[in-house]
Amino acid sequence: PELGALVSRITGVPIAANKPILGSKNFTRESGIGVDLVVKEPLAMFGTHPALTGRAGDVVLGKKSGKASITYTLEKLGLPIPDDALVGEMLKQVKDKGIAKRGLVTDEEFSKIARDVMAVKV
Repeated sequence: PELGALVSRITGVPIAANKPILGSKNFTRESGIGVDLVVKEPLAMFGTHPALTGRAGDVVLGKKSGKASITYTLEKLGLPIPDDALVGEMLKQVKDKGIAKRGLVTDEEFSKIARDVMAVKV
């Protein structure tokens, strides 16, 4: 990424976030079905291992997320993983939020959703 950033800076041509190899979001996925592969077997999802470019596979939340995305993000944020019904409710709220804002749900927004859903359980 450093060489690409240097060339970008010198030429004044920005690197698109989804640009193969160099893009900052190249190894990021939203869809639920590939979450396990992104984390556990990145070569099954990407043509290049993210580590070769100094990156790691990442998962973001939005309208195309699935339960695996919710569980992964809970683990990433150090939050407890509740039963399947609560994960399903979190997923519903994440999808609704993603649709409403026409974009991705941030970790902060998800933390609030997760805490609110788990608070209702108590």
